[in-house]
Amino acid sequence: MKVRTEARREAILEIASQVFLEFGFERASMAEIVRRIGGSKSTIYGYYPSKEALFQAVTQAAGEQHIQASFAELAAHDMQQGIAEVLGRFGEKLATFMCRQEMIATHRMVLAEAGHSNMGELFYEAGPKRGMGEISAFFTRAMEHGHLRQDAPFVAALQFGALVQCEIQVRWYYKDLPPLPPEEIQALADRAVATFLRAYAPQAAGSKPKAKSKKTA
Repeated sequence: MKVRTEARREAILEIASQVFLEFGFERASMAEIVRRIGGSKSTIYGYYPSKEALFQAVTQAAGEQHIQASFAELAAHDMQQGIAEVLGRFGEKLATFMCRQEMIATHRMVLAEAGHSNMGELFYEAGPKRGMGEISAFFTRAMEHGHLRQDAPFVAALQFGALVQCEIQVRWYYKDLPPLPPEEIQALADRAVATFLRAYAPQAAGSKPKAKSKKTA
């Protein structure tokens, strides 16, 4: 019986990521991934039963590699200390992750194929939705401790992500733009965090609460 190893799994994910970015989800084949990594199809299918499962694993692994530690910092944060500083650090890490050339290429690929395959759904479920869940849990605690006004935490997470992404998204539409320097990434993250904290500032005593937003899937 063949023994599965973590090194082999990581090698499969690395090669699969390259193939998906090169060919797109629909045209990428398990046969091409096998050809590049060596071995047989049974080797890959022993780890991932389908191309869809492999793509979701690639998406999830990217987040775990580059931003999981930042999610852990949010989860471990002591709410007695306020949230501006920790949210600022997280915003900078999230913006840096979104500015990676691999992530820009992935978003382009997903948008191009989402209209005629389930690739967009696979990507959202394995990546952004999981991340928004982590941020939502943090915002739930922040609202309970009075650091943010009461509202739908998942919607707040979506809006926070949109604020971080809005200055980066334009890069999806241009070819061969030079990478943003770290100080510009930090500045756009700071702007996003400041705007979010103003929008979700706690209600002043005696003021009329705003209507709650409906939760989004």
